[in-house]
Amino acid sequence: MSLTFEKETIEEIQSMLTNANNIVLVSHTNADGDAVGSVLGMYHMLKKNVPGNKDITMILPNGCPFTFDFLPDSSLILNADNEPERCRAAFDTCALIIGVDFNVANRVGSLEQSLTNAKARKLLVDHHINPDTQLFNTIVSMPHIAATCELLFWLGTALWGKDMLDKNIATCLYNGIMTDTGSFAFSNNQPNVYEAAARLVEQGINATEIHNNVMNSWSVNRMRFLGFCLNQRMHIFEEDKFAYMVVKHEDMQRYNIKNAELETLVNYVMMMQNVLMGALVKEYDPNNIRISFRSKGNVDVQQLAARHYGGGGHRNASGATSTKDLATTVCEMESLMRQEMKKYRQQD
Repeated sequence: MSLTFEKETIEEIQSMLTNANNIVLVSHTNADGDAVGSVLGMYHMLKKNVPGNKDITMILPNGCPFTFDFLPDSSLILNADNEPERCRAAFDTCALIIGVDFNVANRVGSLEQSLTNAKARKLLVDHHINPDTQLFNTIVSMPHIAATCELLFWLGTALWGKDMLDKNIATCLYNGIMTDTGSFAFSNNQPNVYEAAARLVEQGINATEIHNNVMNSWSVNRMRFLGFCLNQRMHIFEEDKFAYMVVKHEDMQRYNIKNAELETLVNYVMMMQNVLMGALVKEYDPNNIRISFRSKGNVDVQQLAARHYGGGGHRNASGATSTKDLATTVCEMESLMRQEMKKYRQQD
């Protein structure tokens, strides 16, 4: 099977790509594997399939996490925190902005104003709910798709045919699919995601090597940090079937841990048999607290994240930002999770 797109949408995107000589590719702050893979995958798709000498700038609000340094041309991604003027100038002078793997402007952090005020045409390719229809001229949004990288695979096929792939494109897109499905373990897997992955592997990529580069390349400090978090920072409520982990800024400094290295910690909370809802509270600094929610089965964390934090994502995996201090955030979040699990048990 394959995904289908409206003929008018494909023609509009083809026109946008053909007529724009200066293009900016951007994704969300604290980029994960799908965000990085989407930016790089789109970059390589444009380089291979769109005629003309296009000037393409890739930007991430706080740069590409070192975990993904192995991806082709990751070194070309600009870090808006380090080069704010250069990034603002790129938004001001480009003819087309392509946003990938985010749905609203505040997901791009410090780049929000540049994105909002840019006079360029704007295309969004994403798999989160409620995309900003006022901000973007053209939107390709499919929340039921496992990863934006998968959506880009099908969109690229619709735009340029089955020969649109090469090894660089396949490597980047596979990286995003693999990370956003938890190595094909999450519940958002559908037959089409396996078909897309198979087509990418046919390009000669080394799927095992990609997995090892992302999942099995931890430093000693990171491994010791995991042990510390499991022992000292995890809170388990067996009767209520939820658990969460809290990472303080001082913990990260003590173990010399970077923001990107927190990405998979929430998965350990969900490994317990009777835990149906989990969360990871990350205090990047006292003014930047993020929460990653996860769940199993029909437990819906997307609604919790959206209703109480203005966040969102998917039913079993969502994120949010807290505007309160760490202690207040944790206290309120625990109460909300307990309420959600109580309602779930009553409905079950």
